[in-house]
Amino acid sequence: MRFLFNTVQRYAWGASSGIPEILGQPVTGEPAAELWMGAHPVAPSQLLDADGQPAASLLEWVETAPEATLGQASISAFGNRLPFLLKILAAETALSIQVHPSLDQARAGYARENAAGIPLDAPDRNYKDDSHKPELIYALSEFHALCGFRAPEAITAMIDRFASALDAAGEQTQLLALADWRDALANGDLKQATGLLLRERDTYGSLADALAHIAIDPVAADDPSHAGSAADPALTLREVQADFPHDPGVLVALMLNRLRLEPGQALALDAGILHAYLGGLGIEIMASSDNVLRGGLTSKHIDVEELDAVVSYTPGQPELAAADDAGVLRGASDDFALQVIDTAQDREIHRAGPAILLCTSGTFTCSEGTRLQAGDSVFLAAEAPALTVTGSGRLFVATTGLPDQS
Repeated sequence: MRFLFNTVQRYAWGASSGIPEILGQPVTGEPAAELWMGAHPVAPSQLLDADGQPAASLLEWVETAPEATLGQASISAFGNRLPFLLKILAAETALSIQVHPSLDQARAGYARENAAGIPLDAPDRNYKDDSHKPELIYALSEFHALCGFRAPEAITAMIDRFASALDAAGEQTQLLALADWRDALANGDLKQATGLLLRERDTYGSLADALAHIAIDPVAADDPSHAGSAADPALTLREVQADFPHDPGVLVALMLNRLRLEPGQALALDAGILHAYLGGLGIEIMASSDNVLRGGLTSKHIDVEELDAVVSYTPGQPELAAADDAGVLRGASDDFALQVIDTAQDREIHRAGPAILLCTSGTFTCSEGTRLQAGDSVFLAAEAPALTVTGSGRLFVATTGLPDQS
């Protein structure tokens, strides 16, 4: 078991609080969006020495001693790499509307862009590796997310509300654009409607701006335009447009289900699901990949054609992930699993080969004597003996989703 030093990613959408508070650091006002724990080449964790100083890269340890660190089962399933990446995520504003490819799509896209000679660090590169990226978010605070498409009938009812508001405001030009959006959605064609918004970027960026600045009459929570949304879409419109003016992704966001996760609830996302996180503090675990196709709410590269090829346009309300009797949450693949422990007395750690333990509150003592407090994280190699913990607070155990080998 080795303590870890981890990189804080300071993306502009990050919150100034949340991550520093867990780490016991002062809140300076600088955004702290994500804390990465794992062996991803972009920001691998560092192993601490006996004096608490970074001494070596976890990525290098895994690469030089895969049998000891990963175990044969993980190597057989995922190769000589740590297959999962654990993060603390703190969002102050919306993250980009995005989708992740399936494993077959990632392999094909990675090979295609390599053959085309596109550098891995090129800003217009879509596929940074040949892996899929299923993920799971566990809410530490109230957490708002967009996930999957709402029913076309709900979107149409929302568009009709917007039409009434534009008409009352005398916005005839914007009414024409809105009518085209409604027509594209005819017969429930979510693909055509989404493509229209993202390809006619100026037209629908302007429509988003206009809608955000006119009065839209409130309606009851059971109004058809609310279906699939934990908040009035008109509220979501104003919130997102304030951070991303003149962005047609604002309107795409309104086509997606809006969820409000309470602390302790979790959401798993598979390939093909269009989604975005709007705000909150959570623990995120995913397959160790950097493959993201974006459609809006971002200054980064947008490839509408490739996004269109990956997105699933089947509408449906997402279901929250449920933990098993051991407190283990699973995603859509075996790349990862996440055990959540609040109170423990000689509680067994469930793991399938390697594991990362993260304490976000309280204190936990491991059976071999290691003491974890808020902000501490450790890597547990596959060859390490079985482990139990005692304590209270909140402890997360990230491992593979393979059958338990502890």
